[in-house]
Amino acid sequence: MVIPPQPAKPWHSGLPCPEVGTENTTNCQGLPDTRILCLGNELLADDAFGQVVAEELGRRFPHLDVVFTTDSGFHLIDYLSEVSRLIVVDTILTGFVPPGTLHVLSTSDIKSLPGPSPHYVGLFETLQLARELLLNVPDDVVILAVEAADCLTLGGTMHPAVESAVGLVAELVAEIAQRSKSANALQDEDSGDGLRGAITTVSSRWGAERFLVS
Repeated sequence: MVIPPQPAKPWHSGLPCPEVGTENTTNCQGLPDTRILCLGNELLADDAFGQVVAEELGRRFPHLDVVFTTDSGFHLIDYLSEVSRLIVVDTILTGFVPPGTLHVLSTSDIKSLPGPSPHYVGLFETLQLARELLLNVPDDVVILAVEAADCLTLGGTMHPAVESAVGLVAELVAEIAQRSKSANALQDEDSGDGLRGAITTVSSRWGAERFLVS
């Protein structure tokens, strides 16, 4: 099942960048500032998390560019193109932290990821291939992976702790996207500061213990 990206508002080259606080979701190159790629399988217990987050984002933040897909690996390449920043939402099963804990990972963290996810396996290889093919893919990638309890039971229900992270992840995604948009309008490329600021803001509402930041 795929929720196609919502079309960004038209943006024409040669026009000035939108002012901070406006609702235009594109940058000066005509690309969406941020795409949210939600991964999972709605039939497999906690693995339905990505779909539920995509629906929550569509309901609460309809201006965002949100995609849900069950695809993985090189099948993701169409979702990675023509966007400045990418936020990936998925589940992970490490066994080291309680279910519902949010792992926040960036590109440099992915090699040391302690547990498997069937969906973003091959994501960075796909990004690298796309760059070699001269496709326009983002350098700025953030993974928001919620610790799962069960991603294998067909028709299983979502663990209450995992389900409780839906609002947390939706708010963090929206905060990151807003800060990215504002930074782009100010021509400020320090995305790391924006991510840290977003985590600080959202953790003040949800509690720092819900986060595991690499």
